[in-house]
Amino acid sequence: MKHISYAAFAALILITFSSCHKDHDNHDDHTHNRTAGALEFEMEHTFGTSAFQVSTPYVDANGNTVVFSSGNYHLSHIRFIKTDGSFYEDASIHEINLAVPGTAMFDLTNIPNGDYTGVQFAIGADTSNVFGFFSGLVANASFDYSGFTASGPVYTPIYDFGSILTISPDAAPVMHMSLNLESLFANGITPSIIDTIQIGSAESETVVSNLVNAISFEHIHQ
Repeated sequence: MKHISYAAFAALILITFSSCHKDHDNHDDHTHNRTAGALEFEMEHTFGTSAFQVSTPYVDANGNTVVFSSGNYHLSHIRFIKTDGSFYEDASIHEINLAVPGTAMFDLTNIPNGDYTGVQFAIGADTSNVFGFFSGLVANASFDYSGFTASGPVYTPIYDFGSILTISPDAAPVMHMSLNLESLFANGITPSIIDTIQIGSAESETVVSNLVNAISFEHIHQ
């Protein structure tokens, strides 16, 4: 098993498919105080225009067949950007397991009341996080990515909501994001390259860049 660690940014994210829904009754179980509220964080994972599932063959833009046979990842240090440019950070760690339906959504509680314009987060935790396997026309390759450096967590760019997210004790918003895993195989990256990728190489940096560019903010249900 290869261990990939990048000085500038070390991360890999696999996001399992979960439907965006408007039934937010699960928030009713949360205890809010007068100065904080909650939010449901949902992630959708696709490969091209198809909903992603493990053990399913997909064909990338170069004609390579790829199967993800397993995987998990962590999201942590989620930052909500305030209208004045400052932020509130929730440092909790959330594990997403591709083989377990429903783990691609989780609740964040005790978010301070107020208006927010965007979000960013770290990929991974302060321990290594195996995401699983590629298989298909090339040999299986496994990776172990760390989203942390000696200086602490490494963050994604800020994803702008395009509107205002309002947090309040009586509200139960849902934030929906997605990742198109086909974008991993872009800018010259192929399954065979991933099989032989080296720590700190130009290819490893390209993989990270591809992943970050594949993450999208979708919408918010207020």
